[in-house]
Amino acid sequence: MNNIKRLGIIASILIFMLMMSPASYIGVKAAEVESKVETASTIKDVRLQDDFYDAINSKWLNTTKIEEGKSTASTFDDVEEKVTNQTKDIINNLLNNKDQYNANSDEKKIINLYNNTLNVEARDKAGLKPVEKNLDEIKAVKTIDELTKLWTNKEIINSTITFTVERDIKDTKTNILYIGTTGLSLGDPDEYTNPTENTIKNKKLTENYYNKVLVLSGYTQEEAKIKVDNMFKFEEIIAPAMMGKHEKSRTSNLIDTMYNVYTLDELDYLAPNVNLPAIMSSLGIEKANKIILQDPMWLKIFNKIYTQGNLYLIKNYIEIVNLIHASNFLSEDFEIANKEYTNSLLGVTGSISKEKDAINTVDSMMGMAIGKIYAERYISKETKKDVEDITKEIIEAYKKRINNLEWMSSSTKKNATDKLDKLNVKIGYPEEWVDYSKINIRSYEEGGSLFQNAMELRNFARNEISKKINQPADENGDDFTPQTVNAFYSANENSIIIPGGIIQGYFYDSNRTREENLGGIGVIIGHEISHAFDNTGSQYDSNGNISNWWSKRDYEQFTEKAKKIANFYSQIEALPGEKINGYATVGENIADIGGVSCLLDILDTMDKPNYKAFFEGYATTWRQMTTKEYAEYVLILDDHSPNKFRVDAVLPQFQKFYDIYKITEKDGMYVKPEDRLGIW
Repeated sequence: MNNIKRLGIIASILIFMLMMSPASYIGVKAAEVESKVETASTIKDVRLQDDFYDAINSKWLNTTKIEEGKSTASTFDDVEEKVTNQTKDIINNLLNNKDQYNANSDEKKIINLYNNTLNVEARDKAGLKPVEKNLDEIKAVKTIDELTKLWTNKEIINSTITFTVERDIKDTKTNILYIGTTGLSLGDPDEYTNPTENTIKNKKLTENYYNKVLVLSGYTQEEAKIKVDNMFKFEEIIAPAMMGKHEKSRTSNLIDTMYNVYTLDELDYLAPNVNLPAIMSSLGIEKANKIILQDPMWLKIFNKIYTQGNLYLIKNYIEIVNLIHASNFLSEDFEIANKEYTNSLLGVTGSISKEKDAINTVDSMMGMAIGKIYAERYISKETKKDVEDITKEIIEAYKKRINNLEWMSSSTKKNATDKLDKLNVKIGYPEEWVDYSKINIRSYEEGGSLFQNAMELRNFARNEISKKINQPADENGDDFTPQTVNAFYSANENSIIIPGGIIQGYFYDSNRTREENLGGIGVIIGHEISHAFDNTGSQYDSNGNISNWWSKRDYEQFTEKAKKIANFYSQIEALPGEKINGYATVGENIADIGGVSCLLDILDTMDKPNYKAFFEGYATTWRQMTTKEYAEYVLILDDHSPNKFRVDAVLPQFQKFYDIYKITEKDGMYVKPEDRLGIW
């Protein structure tokens, strides 16, 4: 559940949303995908000794239906629904008291953004007009130099190159500039270099969507097809020069591979056609003291492509990117086209209500403003304190586990426990809030538009990020919204974030038993702490810097144990004929197993602990039903194993599970002792 950042255009943005959402965890049985996922066919007489996930969740799996407009139903979805309803109550209260707020208040801006989303009549009347100026500027480009000058227009989105400002992973006290690769319609370069049947299907859906949106903007079918073909030609040329997910998962020194220090002059020498000095100057980031180029080969190839001969390929790419980005903020026909596309891609039927859509818009675009109100209303000091205490207890359990490891030397143990001592724990809500006072969010009646609102907020966020270049990292700058139903570990901050949204509903309830809460929020916290010691987190020290804190032999043993986990999961058939990518998911699998290890240690110290309540609560935490299309789509792209195997592949690693449920070698859940997994 760690924070995954993906930049790009429509499919890449969709992938980003999937990966960041708890709904990205799948729990479907391979043999039952066709029936259970789509019609919730019954699971009868399943012994928990043979299939613990199905047995514990059988009633729910037999009776639950995926709601209209959704691709999943899960425990996370249930909590999301609760949080959405809480947010809805906040917004309704603001609407009922709208005359109390001044024009520049956060409350007034939330009201305007919400109403603008719902104001379909005004959006339809404006049509394409809000984005027309930007599109006309792109269409007018006739030379490669004019294409480069598009970067000077802050409202034109250009995902041919991505620029981000983040902590230096080798000196986390300072913020530096990172240059990343081109956003791709199909998300990952592997989808272009090694296409599957699913890739071909998804590409066709994406092409149809792009064509439809271009026609809505005024092009003929023939003109639209030429532009879409040009876009994919560009992507198909650039994708092979980029590292795909498969290569990344197999690269042992991936972090160093993607940490390439360049000066601006060196970048210009590497890619003279691109003219990065001019681009960075137009963005106000040319004075970056340190620049990291994540993929030099990509930039070399992009430089070769960036010529007058390929002008229309790149130009059409940028035009479609901007049209797709704007589509959710324009007239209803664009919005409908977007929803039809995502519904086809993920097997969704129907749609969510307009009201819920407007709530989601406010949450995604002014999340900190609505989150501040949410925190005041729904995150009590008592709950925050209790979850903080649970976190401290898990950290102490982790220290004991580390100190009891037989395979690790004392020097490495000391460094590992030092990392736990310095772990920055953020529970509930951030210490600092975003100041929206300089942003003008006008209603349609005031001459504004939903598209203008989106661009205003986007440019504000980008300017705030740009200001951080060369500046000391803000130790209190917590970039998370309280209402988020997820949890995160940041390796280069050595911190875990447990937002208020995930300590609502099932995951944490002060009225539930201790064992039940440990099987909910406890395992989530344990999972996030374990990311400090997964295949990526293990390369960062207690201060969040890339640093080797291992003895040579210890790290070799860690690597072998991680490989054993990767190979174990690679044998699991998650969907008919489709196995889990054990190497791509190894970090999350290490975190799942490590988290449960700590929680079982805590239960061992309790007086008459109810292990069944814990194990069965854990299975309930990860229960999920998805559409067939969603399951297929996410199996390829998610870094997590499907939910079913976050239960059925994790619990058999622990002897206590065998003891409690009397599991023997004759049972389906049995794993031979010598094949069982464990690092921490």
